[in-house]
Amino acid sequence: MKDKTIIITGANKGIGKEATKQLAKLGAKVYMACRSLDSANQAREVIVKETGNHSIFVEHLDLASVESIQKFAESFKQKEKNLDVLINNAGLWTKTKRLNELGAEYTFAVNVLGHQLLTQLLLDELKNASPSRIINVASHFAGGLDIDDINFDRRNYNETLAYKQTKQANRMLTREWARRLEMENISVYSLTPGFVPSTELFREQNVVGKFLLKLFALIEGRTIEEGADTILWLASSDKINGSNGGFYNQRKEEKCKFNNPEDEKRLWDKCEEFLSKIKVDSSILQSV
Repeated sequence: MKDKTIIITGANKGIGKEATKQLAKLGAKVYMACRSLDSANQAREVIVKETGNHSIFVEHLDLASVESIQKFAESFKQKEKNLDVLINNAGLWTKTKRLNELGAEYTFAVNVLGHQLLTQLLLDELKNASPSRIINVASHFAGGLDIDDINFDRRNYNETLAYKQTKQANRMLTREWARRLEMENISVYSLTPGFVPSTELFREQNVVGKFLLKLFALIEGRTIEEGADTILWLASSDKINGSNGGFYNQRKEEKCKFNNPEDEKRLWDKCEEFLSKIKVDSSILQSV
């Protein structure tokens, strides 16, 4: 991975931090795109000390904020012309229903729309580096997506379902991106890190929820290192034994039950409906 440039969102903790460390060991230049600069800078210090790789950079990115996403992309473009790998890793699980500035439910805004916008803004840099890759961190814990009720206007809001539908969306949009970028020589993959109980994702769970998670962890739990392994493989392997647009688990492609090109196109259009509210120069958002 020497001379390769990588962006990874949510790189300050959990599997994002571990993936950053492993990529740094391989000699990559890594941009840690994180909401908490203090936490990210602390993580960077540890990673640089452990790997000896000083080409690790911290940049602020709040995926719930359009302005933050745009500023991050502009800052990156000033520093780099090429982007070899974009790893859309950051995720949110929140108990409270609220909407972001685009009128999207917050979990969906962060886990789906934020990465969708970020990817669009960085397409030129990905094209410049082709063959390049986009890696979307999804989950086995996915389902319940209602494309016509993203915001739970008709359904009762449920934090678990709100999270699950974003992970289904990540898997579906991966295939739509793969179709749209195939001629650009940009590969797109999604993956499940498995159940990694020691991440910050479950910090809002109540006492009962945390107890159940501990029990489940004894059966299905993976370490942070195990959770990050497939990210590292998809980012660094010379050859991926599987299909473009595929869903991967433990370095193997799995059949995805959400494979439906018609629904994937509908979901893409729904995302574009939200993103069309952004007032930016039309040249910034790349058509796909």
